[in-house]
Amino acid sequence: MIDIKELLNKNFNNKYNFLKFYSIVYEEKLALCTITFLYPYTIDEISGEDKKEIEDFIKNYLSLNGEVKVKLKKSYLDARLILDDIVKFFEQHKKGLLPYISLENISIQSQQLDVNIQIKLNQDIVSLIDDFELKSMLKDYLDKLYIANFSIDIIENEESLPDEIECDDILPTLTKARRYNVVIEKKLVGGDIIPKPEYIKDNQKQKASVILAGFISNKAQKKYVLKKGKHAGEEKSLFSFVLKDIEGSIDCVYFCPKTHEKTLDSLEEQFFILCVGDLKPGINGKLTYYIRKISLASPCYEEAKKEEDLTVEAIFQNHKQVVFPDLLPRSTQSFLFDQKAAYNDFILKNNIVVFDLETTGLDPDLCEITEIGAVKIDHGEVTERFSSFAKPKNPIPLEVQQLTHITNEMVAKAPKIEDVIIDFYEWSKDCIISGYNIVGFDLKFVKKITNKLHLPFANTVIDTYIVAKQANINPSNYKLGTVVKFLGLKLEGAHRAFNDAYATAQVLMELNKKKPKDADK
Repeated sequence: MIDIKELLNKNFNNKYNFLKFYSIVYEEKLALCTITFLYPYTIDEISGEDKKEIEDFIKNYLSLNGEVKVKLKKSYLDARLILDDIVKFFEQHKKGLLPYISLENISIQSQQLDVNIQIKLNQDIVSLIDDFELKSMLKDYLDKLYIANFSIDIIENEESLPDEIECDDILPTLTKARRYNVVIEKKLVGGDIIPKPEYIKDNQKQKASVILAGFISNKAQKKYVLKKGKHAGEEKSLFSFVLKDIEGSIDCVYFCPKTHEKTLDSLEEQFFILCVGDLKPGINGKLTYYIRKISLASPCYEEAKKEEDLTVEAIFQNHKQVVFPDLLPRSTQSFLFDQKAAYNDFILKNNIVVFDLETTGLDPDLCEITEIGAVKIDHGEVTERFSSFAKPKNPIPLEVQQLTHITNEMVAKAPKIEDVIIDFYEWSKDCIISGYNIVGFDLKFVKKITNKLHLPFANTVIDTYIVAKQANINPSNYKLGTVVKFLGLKLEGAHRAFNDAYATAQVLMELNKKKPKDADK
């Protein structure tokens, strides 16, 4: 790339060494090239003769078929202008730090062309950023806009973020936000959380005091030491994780005091929690959930109730049934319901459908369902079976065929998945839905189809995987096969939908048996 300033210095023996190249704009339709230079505010106005000399030289050197126009812009080191540009820098390049930047914590001191900028940030935030990188980026940014010798200091505020931020409990408001029910199992951090959580998918902008819930994944802990202030030398912890509900996910951060470290350590992958916090850009610029309160909970998803409209009615008018659930024979049921009095009210007082899917891959946006299998638990008895292949639009990958033993030939004459899901919807619509890790996988596939069909699939969901994780058992891992074996049950023909659904039903019922001391109550 041509260095215009170097050319000027060489041709005019450094006569214009004080100039700084700022920008070049070529307007093809006007055949006009506009070149802008900065010059220090300490230098008097540049004469018209000098400006003409620069223009003629550049035009001759570049051999442009058109006009060359030179603009000379004085670089005023006005503190307010610099301050505005610093804010623009954070908006464009460090958006994640914007919530911690205010005009009050930026100071600018200048002497001639020497400008010192001090930016005050919270100790916890400074501990999480690369301040050398931040200073270098900001200096480069300002060097392009001004003629000055910039020096930048990142100053730590003496106060650290509070261990817990007190806030009033949030009462339900008359908003139209979609919410769903949860059952709070145990309060972990902060006070009570009163209203129902909103869906993560509906919260994609900055917002204060938001109640969200979901399953934990990718949990990580970072320790850092405060450098200054009354807590200097004190080690603190930051926990980060992803919170996922049935429709979306959000990055989360919790600045954790020592009093709560053991509590946060105990939260394992896929635990379900209910939280209060603020949504704002994180250090990486992404929208992040800064959590203040946490309770252990269980989900009961319910979408906003919708009136059955003509669209849904039309679906069933035009639909021809393709799956015919059958009653399970007594010999298959016997070991499950002979001792039905041993189960708790959750099993005895509800109709529960336990289902499983086989698919062509893991991504619901790209992959397809090849088989659905389910059983119905009717007030403590396993009574019905729902099972069907579905024909995918694309061939089943070889590695998936080897895992599931479902071949392209087996699904060649199977019904379309839309017809299968309509039958499944009708069969299960008055039941609690369960399965093994269905929130993280199976439900996403089903929701994709029901959303496409405009079916209000709004069943309460209980994930048996979470039930197992929260139960007082200690298998070597929480894979379905391991849990089945640990509980003394059987799983035959794993990775086939009905077999996995049936085994999951066994697990769900086993984990909901009354404890021996309660058996006579």
